[in-house]
Amino acid sequence: MRTLTGKMIAPGLADGTAVVLLDTRWCEKAAPAADTHTEVLRLQRAFHSARVDLEALQLRVHQEFGANEAEIFVAHQLILEDPTLRDDIIERIKRDGLRAEKAIAASVDDYAARLNEAQDPYLRERGSDIRDIGDRLIRHASGHPSSRFSALGINSIIVAEELMPSDLVELDSERLVGVVTERCGETSHVAILARALGIPAVTGMVNVTRLITSGQRLLLDSNRSELTIDPGQTQVQSFRKRRMRFEEKRLRDCAQEHLPCKTADGTDILLMANLARPNETELCAAANLQGVGLLRTEFLFLDHAEPPSVQEQVELYTQVAKRMAGREVYIRTLDLGGDKYPLFLYRLHESNPTMGLRGLRFSLSEGLPLFQSQVEALLRVSSQHSVGIMLPMVLGVDDLLSAKDIVSRISSDLAIPLPPIGVLVETPAAVLVIDEILDCVDFVSIGTNDLTQFVLASDRNALDSEEDYSVLHPAVLRAVSTVSDAARSKNTPVTVCGEAAGVPGIAALLVGLGIRRLSMSPSLSGRVKHTLRSQHLEKLELAAKEALVARSIVQIREIVASLG
Repeated sequence: MRTLTGKMIAPGLADGTAVVLLDTRWCEKAAPAADTHTEVLRLQRAFHSARVDLEALQLRVHQEFGANEAEIFVAHQLILEDPTLRDDIIERIKRDGLRAEKAIAASVDDYAARLNEAQDPYLRERGSDIRDIGDRLIRHASGHPSSRFSALGINSIIVAEELMPSDLVELDSERLVGVVTERCGETSHVAILARALGIPAVTGMVNVTRLITSGQRLLLDSNRSELTIDPGQTQVQSFRKRRMRFEEKRLRDCAQEHLPCKTADGTDILLMANLARPNETELCAAANLQGVGLLRTEFLFLDHAEPPSVQEQVELYTQVAKRMAGREVYIRTLDLGGDKYPLFLYRLHESNPTMGLRGLRFSLSEGLPLFQSQVEALLRVSSQHSVGIMLPMVLGVDDLLSAKDIVSRISSDLAIPLPPIGVLVETPAAVLVIDEILDCVDFVSIGTNDLTQFVLASDRNALDSEEDYSVLHPAVLRAVSTVSDAARSKNTPVTVCGEAAGVPGIAALLVGLGIRRLSMSPSLSGRVKHTLRSQHLEKLELAAKEALVARSIVQIREIVASLG
């Protein structure tokens, strides 16, 4: 018996048999290349077949799971239609004399490697989509288009280095009970699909494909981020009790989905959604969320070969606002720069992109034309809907006022009243001058992901130890408390919209710190609501006071564990 730990990407518990996937297709020996003309024709046929595949897959996923999940394969079609990828593969065929399969693999590996180097999780996780498309092209080019899951047995737990989005929807979901991978992001398309399918999934288990053999019995408890290999009777009995409690809790959460979020003694808490794309608004209605606390807009710029027009932006922002039916929608202006550069902009070399020209600094310099067009679009939408403009990576009053001047000038030119304007507090600088910032804004939001990274001077993607990057570090918690206290003293709405808001125990602690607005992934809101409805505000405030004088992450983690 052995237990491994990782990181949850989809909740649940599963008892099943290991199916270890050692994907060797990309390094198989290929036959010698035919002439260049023949290889290019084979490539073109593979592109055509892959496009037909994806159209059918999109339709099926839409019918079985909904528009949000189907949008994943719309994105795959857009990547497939991008001439940059096709031209690069053709160039490799002609220049290096490669077979179509080898050229596809080389090109896709190149693209994916560049994305994997990105600091931004959204960009890194698109590497999986690129590899998925490459895998589909190779299968069609080689004449073996079938899925690798054709022989999946009953109660299978897949163990792999990485899964592709199409892997999850092309298998028999009645046979799959769990997923264990070495790498997969929380906001990746694989994670989104696993949660939609209700499949427990854990990632971050180093060398797991070498530690497990197909056929071994596995107990997967993704709620604990644990995987037990060859369990004994004691472990099985304990697991079954935990699974029964989880199912009971899941049913309670479902029953509470449409109840208001308030503490046990009646304090109202506003739960809102973090969204990366407009189509995700469907999830807000399902979870009974009261608005959009953060709509990211980078997809408009990163997924296109040229800048979006004002009208294109107006249509997309309006789509979100209409679906939210009068509830608040806070739209973050483009958070580009650093390692997030659109294809249509020349990328400046920076020795440390994370600390370089990004967020509002980018928008006020190299990205100024993009920022101005986005502001115009947001103002036009705000004239008809309840929309607020959120400025990212603000350092202080100087850059904030520069941005507000631009918004005011465009507002005056369009004869449109100014909507609410606020900032995302993500830097120690913004925390230290929060009183001055509050004099200039209508609302503030706290982005705990970047704030944690910058307060602790830690790259969250490069550290092995969770202790080196934790929102529960005393310094981070005190920074959040500083912003919360200052905002409440000036009657300014304050929202936490980092990952921390979606963790039940941490959400409860944030309420104790005075936060009354939490924005999270819609899929996490049920557990947060259940926890908050079971707690009294007085208890949460006492826990927060205790946490603020704690000296270590371990002490604060114990407090959080007692709350949920």
